[in-house]
Amino acid sequence: MLKDKFTGTQLNYLVVCHRKLWLFSNGIEMERENEAVQIGKQIGDEAYGREKKEINLNNQIVLDWAEAKVGDDGVLTIHEVKKSKAVSRAHRLQMLFYLDFLRGKGVAARGVIDYPEIKQRESIELDAAGEIELQEAMQQVSVILASEEVPPRLDNLRFCSKCAYFDLCYS
Repeated sequence: MLKDKFTGTQLNYLVVCHRKLWLFSNGIEMERENEAVQIGKQIGDEAYGREKKEINLNNQIVLDWAEAKVGDDGVLTIHEVKKSKAVSRAHRLQMLFYLDFLRGKGVAARGVIDYPEIKQRESIELDAAGEIELQEAMQQVSVILASEEVPPRLDNLRFCSKCAYFDLCYS
């Protein structure tokens, strides 16, 4: 099945930048030393310090945290913490992927994307429309990754200047 080949990060990067998606998927990972990424991790740690962080499942998804108890309806609530809503569609696709992954493992789940800096939350359910959106996105990822050539860089220096891949693309 198609989804077994992907990670949540790849679905996120599909929306953010095709070049970043391709580079990341081909083993070029620049995030670890990036200041913006570190700030995002720090925000999540400070805002939700008591929660178990970074739950890695099969090296495909890394949940920021999950609520300790399943709800009265038998549904687990998982959380993804983000710094801003600048690429909220990317966050949504990533969460849809996580929910689909968990459903494939027999776990009923709902998602919450937390934006602690602006004190907002977005609830995500994997409904029929979300399933179609996710399938179409995974097809797009497949096409990008099948290419032998790196996709062109974006021409949005304001957005790109905060990216972990900026020096690689613009130097």
